[in-house]
Amino acid sequence: MKALRFNGFGEVASVLHVEEISKPVPGPEEVLVKVHAASINPSDVKNVQGKFAQTIPPRTPGRDIAGVIVAGDKELIGQEVWASGGDIGFTRDGSHAEYIILPRRGARLKPKSLSMVEAASLGVNYLAAFIGLIEKARLKEGEVVLITGASGGVGSSVIKIAKTEAGHGKDL
Repeated sequence: MKALRFNGFGEVASVLHVEEISKPVPGPEEVLVKVHAASINPSDVKNVQGKFAQTIPPRTPGRDIAGVIVAGDKELIGQEVWASGGDIGFTRDGSHAEYIILPRRGARLKPKSLSMVEAASLGVNYLAAFIGLIEKARLKEGEVVLITGASGGVGSSVIKIAKTEAGHGKDL
């Protein structure tokens, strides 16, 4: 499979290259995802530049992904998923490849209302907000939400999702 790789740290244009590598095989509690869309997160650039101590090259960068599970948990094969953050692109190879291995619990079902490109573009802030507000808190139309830390990345994402999900639109 083709993957964007770096073998050492440096400026993005000088160290990134496309490489042919073996298609990964999922282990226990992992899934193999065919990447349909991946975005570029500012942390991807910093990672390639060597600003994260946990990264050991060679590595495939990329934290944000949307795709389809093609191997691993048989119940999930064929499911559209999205993922972001965690160790993706840092201690495990990232989303800038044809396939990626994800922890089963880290591959979240992609909302049907989002295209693959939209889901991959939302990144870690929106995914954290979505999981907290929709999957865990189960926000419903008409409910009121108190958001602390609203000026940060996740907090501002919570505001945007809450406006849509709670039915308040621009009035919130």
